[in-house]
Amino acid sequence: MRPVLLKGHERSITCVKYNYDGDLLFTASKDHTPSMWRAEDGERIGTFNGHKGTIWDFDCDRMSRRLVTASADATARMWECETGTCLQTFVHRGP
Repeated sequence: MRPVLLKGHERSITCVKYNYDGDLLFTASKDHTPSMWRAEDGERIGTFNGHKGTIWDFDCDRMSRRLVTASADATARMWECETGTCLQTFVHRGP
């Protein structure tokens, strides 16, 4: 396996995870924009726009259809991976 350079985030990365199959890579950062990358070559496939705070954690379902993100803006969001559409926003009061 060779290293892959991911170019696209404007601030430091807070979380990195592969999907179940290992062909996609998801990243989150302090720039408020989670991203999805092709693991083989590091090409950014898309972004998930809508949060207004640092993304601290996320997880993708087994089939890579949905992504759930947790942000410092006191929301968690569920996204459709194929389109980047926000399907639902969950508001919380924090820790």
